[in-house]
Amino acid sequence: MDKEDRDIRKEIEELEKLIEQVKMQNEEEKKKQNKKPGNEKQIVVKINLGMEYSNNVFINLAVSFFVNFLVVLALLSVFDFAYYSHISYIFLIAIILTLYEEIYRRHLTKYFLSLVIFSSGLIFFLMNLLLFYFLDLAIFQSNFYFNSHWDPIVFVMFLHFIRFVLKAIITHLKRTINLKGLRRR
Repeated sequence: MDKEDRDIRKEIEELEKLIEQVKMQNEEEKKKQNKKPGNEKQIVVKINLGMEYSNNVFINLAVSFFVNFLVVLALLSVFDFAYYSHISYIFLIAIILTLYEEIYRRHLTKYFLSLVIFSSGLIFFLMNLLLFYFLDLAIFQSNFYFNSHWDPIVFVMFLHFIRFVLKAIITHLKRTINLKGLRRR
């Protein structure tokens, strides 16, 4: 038994020495990698907050306008939230909504990100609600108006929900198409 124990101890000692050698080699490699110029990588954290369809600003604006136009038209056609005298007012509302959202979302996320996160996006709902009350009362007056004072609230709720679902579908399709393109390569 003594001889077997000694052999096992020798093997364990050899393994410990090998482990120490591997540790030292790893430390040396880490030091070499840290010393190489241009190896300093910046950590970038990207929070999307559901704002973008695309990284390209023009494509994002075009898709946002198209989605806004279709959703506003569909909501006003299916539900009797508001009166509009001509479809061109829906077109103008979609343009105003798209530009307004782009401006205030970028501004709020750049300067007041803590407010956006703290409100869980409720600030966006309130900003759109203010826009639609303003469009109803000050801009279009007799050519576009909501039927009651509750209709803008329900309208904006539906608008946000439907756009959320559409944005999820669009981003899922975009990822699927991108993955298929990568697999083909």
